[in-house]
Amino acid sequence: MPFLNRSIQRFHLNTQNLTFGSVRSFSVSSQAYSWSQVLSKCSSLRSNFVNNSLILMKNTFLQVESLGAQKLRRLHNIGSLYCRLYERQQLLELLRSLATKCRNPKYVLGGAIISNSSGFDWRKERLSNIELAKYYNEIDDCNDIKKQTITCSLCGHRLKIEGPVPSVTYCTCPDAPKSVYGVSSESCDWKPFLERGDIIVWRREHADLPGMWEYKMYGSFDDVTADEFLSVQLDMSEFRLSWDKSTAQCNVLDKDPDTGNVVYYWEVNWPRFFSNRDYCCYREHSVDPVTGTMLVSSRSTEHTKCPSKRKVWRVQDYKSVMTIRPHTTSDKPGLEFSITGFENPGVQLPEAIITWVAIRGMPEFMMNLREACIKLRRDQKLQSVKVVTSSHVKEEEASKQSYQDTLQSGMKQTPIYA
Repeated sequence: MPFLNRSIQRFHLNTQNLTFGSVRSFSVSSQAYSWSQVLSKCSSLRSNFVNNSLILMKNTFLQVESLGAQKLRRLHNIGSLYCRLYERQQLLELLRSLATKCRNPKYVLGGAIISNSSGFDWRKERLSNIELAKYYNEIDDCNDIKKQTITCSLCGHRLKIEGPVPSVTYCTCPDAPKSVYGVSSESCDWKPFLERGDIIVWRREHADLPGMWEYKMYGSFDDVTADEFLSVQLDMSEFRLSWDKSTAQCNVLDKDPDTGNVVYYWEVNWPRFFSNRDYCCYREHSVDPVTGTMLVSSRSTEHTKCPSKRKVWRVQDYKSVMTIRPHTTSDKPGLEFSITGFENPGVQLPEAIITWVAIRGMPEFMMNLREACIKLRRDQKLQSVKVVTSSHVKEEEASKQSYQDTLQSGMKQTPIYA
């Protein structure tokens, strides 16, 4: 133990005298960055990234646009080729069949581009031969309804609906009813509704919509031709707005190039405190080659060019069939017509309002149409007279000028003696 203690003491003494030479001092020098410089660096990096991204997106869009234009040009060329090879309707049927078989929507888009069509199915909307045959006989049906509802079975004269109408011979049988308004017979469900001049109107309650009424109108005009009547009925120019005060606007939206049938928009003025009604309708007209009976059929449809409007109530369920039959020929005055129509306004209105609109609207419209036909004929005659008169005036002026030129020429060439 004493030896160990002496060794430890000697070791401490040696370590106190031990040196390692000169000691160098080390210092770390670093460039300190401020926060503003760091933020500026980050901002510049972000702006560069955004700019490069925008340039990349722009170049990508340009490439896509170029490829799309090439595809559309190729589709258009293919469509032009097939339009020259096939008829338009056959081409549309081919595209529809391809669209149903192909799941890829690109083919459907290509078909729409090739066909250059609005997608409206004209063939589906056309009347069938059975419907045409039925509608051509509407006037005969009206004559049968007249016999069953407003004709006395004893004397054969007319029964009164409301008040007497001039130039009509009414029944004077003792048991004759004073009025047959709203009276239906066993063999006919059409009820007499009103009579105005040369117009008679019946109505019946809709089979599936209680409270809604179908209307049938019959009339006979001796001073209007069937051609004039049909022309004014089909007209949708500014001339219609001049005589049809119930129409706010009407215009053709689409036309079938094969048949001439149209899809049109029609807005009707309604009384104050009610929204106007508008319609998107398909209309076709035809002529029976056997009897010369003319037919105009309109009914509600849907079309991409006719969306619903605000502040106007769209009528979704509307149907009208007009039949026109000339007494002799279509270019001679004298015709009879019938209109069968129904519309569901989509809202429940009091029956008094519906009746008031029907009483005021239907006969007034037909009488205004009659006056428009007469006015159109008068204006055409006046225009033809103006054309003939102007041509005669021009001929007279030309002859006078020729005479004066000849006279002056003779005076120049012939010597004059005193």
